[in-house]
Amino acid sequence: MSEPYTHPGVGRFSPLRVHTPVYACGDLHGRRDLLDEFLRWVGDDRRPGEAVTLVFLGDYVDRGPESRQVVERLMRGPERPGETWIPLRGNHDRMFVEAWHDPEGRSAGNWAMNGGLATSASYGAFLFEGFPRLVPEAHIAFLEGLHLAVDDGERLYCHAGVRPGLGIEWQDEHDLTWIREPFLDERHALDRLIVHGHTISTHGPDAKPWRLGIDTGAYATGRLTGVRFDPGNPIPRVWQSGVGPLHGIETPWVRKAPGPGC
Repeated sequence: MSEPYTHPGVGRFSPLRVHTPVYACGDLHGRRDLLDEFLRWVGDDRRPGEAVTLVFLGDYVDRGPESRQVVERLMRGPERPGETWIPLRGNHDRMFVEAWHDPEGRSAGNWAMNGGLATSASYGAFLFEGFPRLVPEAHIAFLEGLHLAVDDGERLYCHAGVRPGLGIEWQDEHDLTWIREPFLDERHALDRLIVHGHTISTHGPDAKPWRLGIDTGAYATGRLTGVRFDPGNPIPRVWQSGVGPLHGIETPWVRKAPGPGC
């Protein structure tokens, strides 16, 4: 069961709504090469002229060798007509921003020990020295402006997960970007499948009736996982870098969203 929980925020959370097929990929962590491979798959997989939304589930920086290059590619946005890109915020993206604002603070040290030195190096800083001045302010503004979640009416896409026992409107940034338990092993109350990253599953996508985890540790395994969901179809097409389409994956069940008046 969920532990007692008081929402710390003020106001209500509202995710972005989309009405197209959605492609999503797991945590990139500085792997620009795998980002490019995912984009090639999307280009090959989608129908000509089809409008689609690409959702990136956060954690673009740290651990891998090309954090700067990943951020720059996401900032540039789609180059093919009919694509809309929505990069979401991950906990590592947040830590990076906090370290930039306060490079002498405790949070900066924590960030450096959790993959931040690789990000610093991608901006040309040696062992953190001179790191803030080497990061363009436009990159920080981009990361600060990232959304927390996307809702396609059947699925909620976010970095880490949701707090069981709370409705969508009362979820907060910390849980959406950091939570593991009780979300991973406990059903939530939302009428959505949660598509998330954050928690690595090296054997492949982690499918439960209430969630689908697609962080397959790309920075270390070289296996970035992507999915495509179509409206009204709970079974995704699943792809993995270096492998291609995956077959035989256990697919999650999703409850239909309540109709008008429900």
